[in-house]
Amino acid sequence: MTITLTEGFQRDLRALPEDARIRVLLTLIEIEEAFRRPHAHSGIGLRKIHPSGIWEARADRGIRLVFGLRSNELVAARVGGHDVVQRYLRGM
Repeated sequence: MTITLTEGFQRDLRALPEDARIRVLLTLIEIEEAFRRPHAHSGIGLRKIHPSGIWEARADRGIRLVFGLRSNELVAARVGGHDVVQRYLRGM
């Protein structure tokens, strides 16, 4: 699975502290494993948040990743707190 980071995701990521950026990037890697082994507990809180195929994963207690899936590609759209996720969904 390839991972594509949108400009919005990259901008959000740069705004985070370094330790949070590391957790976000590690979570991106964990997402692939979570889809390959859906019954294994991953701790990233993976869940579908929109019927159009938008997903959310948790990097830590206050940081969420919003992404979509296309064939063999994970498209990371936004990263931030709950408010970032809600704004993204409203903008769809």
